[in-house]
Amino acid sequence: MKRAVLVFSAALAALSFGLTGASGGAQATPGVTDKLVTIGGTFPFTGTASSYAPIARGMQAFFSYKNSTKGANGKRGAGGRQIKWITYDDGYVNTNTVNRTIQLVTQDKVLATVGALGTEPQQAVRPYLNKNKVPQLYVSTGATFFDNDRKDYPWTIGWQPDYQAEGAIYGRRIKNNDPNAKIAILYQNDDYGKDYIAGFEAGLGKNKSQIVATRGYNLSDASVASQLIALRASGADTLMMFTTPTHTFRSFGALRAIGWKPGTTYLNSVVATDTFMTISVASSNAATVNGSISIQYLKDPANPEWDNDAGMKLYKQIMAKYLPNENAKNGLFLYGMAKALSFTNLLDKIGKNLTRASLMAGARNFTETNKMNPFFLPGVTSTTSRNDNFPISAARLIQFENGSWKPIGALIDPRPSKKTS
Repeated sequence: MKRAVLVFSAALAALSFGLTGASGGAQATPGVTDKLVTIGGTFPFTGTASSYAPIARGMQAFFSYKNSTKGANGKRGAGGRQIKWITYDDGYVNTNTVNRTIQLVTQDKVLATVGALGTEPQQAVRPYLNKNKVPQLYVSTGATFFDNDRKDYPWTIGWQPDYQAEGAIYGRRIKNNDPNAKIAILYQNDDYGKDYIAGFEAGLGKNKSQIVATRGYNLSDASVASQLIALRASGADTLMMFTTPTHTFRSFGALRAIGWKPGTTYLNSVVATDTFMTISVASSNAATVNGSISIQYLKDPANPEWDNDAGMKLYKQIMAKYLPNENAKNGLFLYGMAKALSFTNLLDKIGKNLTRASLMAGARNFTETNKMNPFFLPGVTSTTSRNDNFPISAARLIQFENGSWKPIGALIDPRPSKKTS
């Protein structure tokens, strides 16, 4: 597997890679010197999930920007240090993720993994990272167990609203606004899809009987037409699509082909980007895709409502300098930048005394407002504490019409009772 090493700032080549002392110098902290912090992650730059690659590239661009920009302390970087970020392509294959993550820890000596992508790939390396007390920070997946399993995996934490909480938003909306809806569910037949179903059923509560049919698909399935034909035969008028991007495109194409336009279609936030919706429309037509409902918690670079917003101007400035040939309307680039900014805000909070333990403790007790992270929607915060394991704490419902997402309500707490022991 070809190694992709991203090192930001030419000055880093001159820096010493010796380890600085932690706990008063008694024990070395991997990945940390007085001037440098080394982190890493695995991503699918190739393979079936390569459409997520812009997340890593957005993170790369923001770290590059941060390394060249002076902060309030007059120093470039975060927490007084430059950031060296090492990434590997895992192709969304668990064995590759395991091997590359071990390489990051044992050979590259990273302080932590940050933003590494995928529910099953990151689940595969979670035991190893926790056994070795290596922070697994801000994984790029909303799988609920990355936040909910704090007791068993104290060195792991998510970032975005978790899938069960997101599913519950849809369930509560249908229960309150459309209690007579007949619901069909198309889902990816793994932990990803089942996580959404669990949250959706919890949101429906006693109205769970509104679900009249469910059909799963496997990642290897080339078509979901048979599943959608069966769901249509159930008499459903509301379709939940708990699907990843490729099968979302295939689903919309199949819906057009079989002539089924449900009264309402819900999409998970993973696919609610301009790029993925453009492909969805191309795979079917605007009439089939229009009216779809999802959620968002970050600003949308494809929506002109943010054109004069300071955070969006910063995003476009970074894109123009570091990714000038990429589509700035692709919200996955902004997602990556927002996550990278959260991490650098955390480093700024911790400052000089940076160790794996202090990094994890900081991530577990941290409040980040939308003023600190201007890529968040106004009013969205990321908050963790001893009794709160779920960082981003607000989202809003959106609806797709004629090429763009429109808000259809105020901010919602994705997890109204999110305190855990």
